[in-house]
Amino acid sequence: MNTQVGFPKELLLQPVSNRIAYFRDYTMAHPKLIEADQELMHAIREPGGPALIFVFGPTGVGKSTLLKRVTRKLLQEALPLMEVDKGYIPIAGVEIKTPENSNFDWNDFYVRALMALGEPMIDKKINRTGAQLKLRLALESALHNRRLDAFYVDEAQNFGKVASGRKLQDQTDCIKSLANLAQTRFILCGVYELLPLRNLNGQLCRRSRSIHFPRYLADSEQDLKAFRSALLTLQNQLPLPEPPDLLEHWEFCYERSIGCIGVLKDWLLRSLSAALERDGNKIATLTLKDLEKRAWSLEECLVMLREAKEGEQQFASQSGLQSDLRTALGLNMVPPKSQQSGQTANKTSSGRKTGNIGKPSPQRRAVGADQDAS
Repeated sequence: MNTQVGFPKELLLQPVSNRIAYFRDYTMAHPKLIEADQELMHAIREPGGPALIFVFGPTGVGKSTLLKRVTRKLLQEALPLMEVDKGYIPIAGVEIKTPENSNFDWNDFYVRALMALGEPMIDKKINRTGAQLKLRLALESALHNRRLDAFYVDEAQNFGKVASGRKLQDQTDCIKSLANLAQTRFILCGVYELLPLRNLNGQLCRRSRSIHFPRYLADSEQDLKAFRSALLTLQNQLPLPEPPDLLEHWEFCYERSIGCIGVLKDWLLRSLSAALERDGNKIATLTLKDLEKRAWSLEECLVMLREAKEGEQQFASQSGLQSDLRTALGLNMVPPKSQQSGQTANKTSSGRKTGNIGKPSPQRRAVGADQDAS
C-alpha cells in the first residue's frame, strides 16, 4: 500500500457528508491542466489580444476546473484594486443551458450574464417591447463599466444550436460584436462541438485564439506517466483510513476514464460516496469491486471516446495545410530558399560563374589535329 498523504486526518472523525464534500471540492494540478492554464492566462493578459478565446476538449477533461482555476487566480491578483474600486470585477461568467427547442435563447443568455455581473433590476427589462435589445444594451454597459479582463461562457457549444435557416456565423458575429463594444474578452469553453464556430470568416480568425485541452493518450509514454501520477495523487486524497492501491489497476482506471482526469475524479467520487454511505466509518478502503460497480459502462466509454477521437483528428494532420497555403499564395512557384542558395553558390555578384583562376576552361579539340601546331 502507498503511504497515506494529502487530506486532513481529522476528516476521518467527521460525518460522511464532510468527507464526500472534501473530495468533491478537491482540485489538483496536472500537466495538461497547467499547460491549458498558462495558455489561457497569456491570452487574457496579452496586450491587443484576441476578442474571443476558444477553449475546447473532450467531455470530462477538466475544462470547468480550468475556468475555476483561472477565475481564482485573477480574483486573488486583483484583490488590492478591488478594495479601492468597488465596481471593478476582473472576471465573471456563466454556464449556458442547452436550448429546449434546438434554438439558442439569447434573452436567457443576457439575463444569466447580467445576473453574474450583479446587475440590479433585471426584471424591469424583461417581458417588454424590445426586451432583447434592452437586455443586450444593459449587458454591454455592465461589461464596460465593470472593466472585466475576461467573461467566460461554459458549455459554449450551445451557441451552435440554431434554428434551421440561421447561420452559425450569426452567432459568433454577435458574440464578437458584444466583445468589441464592451471591450471585454470572451472565453468560449466547450466540447468539440464548439469547433464549427471557429474560423467562420477572416475577421473572426484574426480576432480569436484557440486553445486545445486534450486528454492523456495511451500511445504516449509521457502521457501515461502523467496519468499514473494524477491517479496516485487522487488515491491519496480519498478520505479513507487506508488509500486504495489504484496504481495496481491503472489500466482499468485509464480504460473507464478514456484518459480524462475529470471523468476519473467523478468516478472516484461516485465510488467513495457509495462506499461511505453503505458502510460509514466501518469502511477501510475502496476495492476493485467498488470501482467496477460505479464505472461507466463499456458502451458509454465508447461513445465518449468516439467523440473525443473525432475532435482530435481535426488536429492530428496539419501536414498538407502549409502546401495548400503556399499554393494559394503563389509561393510554390518560387523555389525554396535552400534551392535558391544552391543555384547561386557558383556565381559571382555580377552573375558570372566562378572558376579556377589562371586555368583555361576545358574544350574539345579536333580529332587528329597537329598538337605542335596548336
